[in-house]
Amino acid sequence: MANVADTKLYDILGVSPSATENELKKAYRKLAKEYHPDKNPNAGDKFKEISFAYEVLTNPEKKDLYDRYGEQGLREGGGGGAGMEDIFSHIFGGGLFGFMGGQSSRSRNGGRRRGEDMIHPLKRSFEERW
Repeated sequence: MANVADTKLYDILGVSPSATENELKKAYRKLAKEYHPDKNPNAGDKFKEISFAYEVLTNPEKKDLYDRYGEQGLREGGGGGAGMEDIFSHIFGGGLFGFMGGQSSRSRNGGRRRGEDMIHPLKRSFEERW
């Protein structure tokens, strides 16, 4: 394996950068069980960190980006397209792991506002209504 720029996500899951997909899955399941908010209400954002690390490290494109450029590469998206910061903000309404603070520039529902209600009156006879 080539030199890895950042090992933080690997450290979160407790695996080495050369871990196989099966090892990543096993580590994720163990930690997710332990830190799931339903089982451990004092876990804070640990479950989100674990889930994010697993998502990145099991996606070949994201993993390659992370291995090359670290978290900075994920935030900037490797110079093209939306970065992980934007994706993470869209999902959780905050920064990467929630550490970057601030509220997302979009609203919680993905930036879409509900439109006006539409009413379409239908003409039916009394018998058709019942």
